Amino acid sequence: MKINKMGYKTVLIEDEKHAQENMIRLLNEYPEFELAGIAASAQEAELLIDSVKPDLALCDVMLQSGTSFEWLASRTRIDFELIFTTSYEEYAVRAFRMAAVDYLVKPIDPVEFAAALERFKSKKSTGFAHLQHLLENLNKPPEKAKVALPSFTGYIFVDVHDIVRCESDNTYTTFFLKDKRQVIVSRTLKDCEEMLEGYRFYRIHNSHFINLDYLSEYIKGEGGQVKLTDGSFLDVSRRRKEGFLKSMH
Repeated sequence: MKINKMGYKTVLIEDEKHAQENMIRLLNEYPEFELAGIAASAQEAELLIDSVKPDLALCDVMLQSGTSFEWLASRTRIDFELIFTTSYEEYAVRAFRMAAVDYLVKPIDPVEFAAALERFKSKKSTGFAHLQHLLENLNKPPEKAKVALPSFTGYIFVDVHDIVRCESDNTYTTFFLKDKRQVIVSRTLKDCEEMLEGYRFYRIHNSHFINLDYLSEYIKGEGGQVKLTDGSFLDVSRRRKEGFLKSMH
């Protein structure tokens, strides 16, 4: 099978033969991505990375010798970008979202693959802090987790518990933090809702997503209003009222 010879130096870390062949087929559509080698285990990956020094690694979560997270955690430095692949849509997906790390669910959709490569090409270097952040989150209890909020200069890492609420403005969302800071990210409120799924947050309105730990008061009405501990008053939409009231119990 043809392997490309120019562009971004790319390695494939994948232990299933048919998945390797499928990925090579996808990469051959993008000649700027040079496939410089393939590894099927953490040990092979370590040797390949140190030898090739790639720009990008396409890395399966599950390898012959364990998870790729275990291998990455053993490295003293991660100086390459990663796009993870996984056969299990729920496996570590929340951790990927919280760390702003790219991932693809198998079988890989060609359109999603193309989008992931475009995101890689447009991504600004951040010292790979988001990858370190992913590994740290996987080893932390949920209440200690941090979320990576993409900014114009890189990422701002915020304790999940310090997020009071999120407010939507079309394709942008403002995070309101306990220390009164406001962080604007280029993400929809739905994206933020998915990222924080499983924590004590509830979407009370098309434009508002709140941390229930900062709920101070509920004021009755058609949908009603909530008062948060930061002094903000927010409307609860009528169609979300019942679910919101249940979430408080």
